[in-house]
Amino acid sequence: MAARRSAQPLYWVYLARVINIPAVQCHREAVTDDRTAQFFSEGCHPNTLDFQWSLDEPDAFPWGPVASAINPVSLPMQHAWNAAFVAFLRFIDALAFGELIASGVNPNTGARCEIDPAEWMRTGLSLDVRNGDLIEVDQGKRTVRWSAMTVRAVTKRSSPTAKRGPSLVDWDLLMTYGVLRREAGCLPSKHASLTANLKALAKLLFRVDADEADLRRLTGDIYAGRRKRRKRKRER
Repeated sequence: MAARRSAQPLYWVYLARVINIPAVQCHREAVTDDRTAQFFSEGCHPNTLDFQWSLDEPDAFPWGPVASAINPVSLPMQHAWNAAFVAFLRFIDALAFGELIASGVNPNTGARCEIDPAEWMRTGLSLDVRNGDLIEVDQGKRTVRWSAMTVRAVTKRSSPTAKRGPSLVDWDLLMTYGVLRREAGCLPSKHASLTANLKALAKLLFRVDADEADLRRLTGDIYAGRRKRRKRKRER
């Protein structure tokens, strides 16, 4: 039996779940980089000051290697963005798996209705978190699928679905996260620390305990300078 909770604008929920969290805000006082104040207060991208997130390829390191070489990004800012990036992935995950339910206005009919969780798994989507618009991008053309979205949480007395299995761990995503940390120069000095970080990230995003041997293999690939992970035996 599901219980309804009052809906809030998507932007408010985004701020509460992605930006105004201790893992992000704890770095606020230490960050002195230019153009970053609005990231901590409003949740915009620190490099472009816009509110657009690609759902196909969320920008794990929005400054890029060239800009970072010219104007290095401080470690506190990197850590703050890493925390927000992970929290955003978890936010979308909650929408895609029905833990949060969004509703929006259909631009074609003007009617507001609930958005099927499967919508969040489509390709070619961009989310304007400030305006609450879900946008489809196809060959440069941008079409708003839903606008003025609101979000409500759903509490369940018993879970109607089975737990997600280890096979749903996105190892390529974890590898990308590690490579970005390496290129930003913020890998921990000890391999075990990164393995623990990857394990916590897998638990956060996929709600499973990732295999320890696979995590250590992934950690080794990251420290070895690889850009792609070695395939596990059962994947070959």
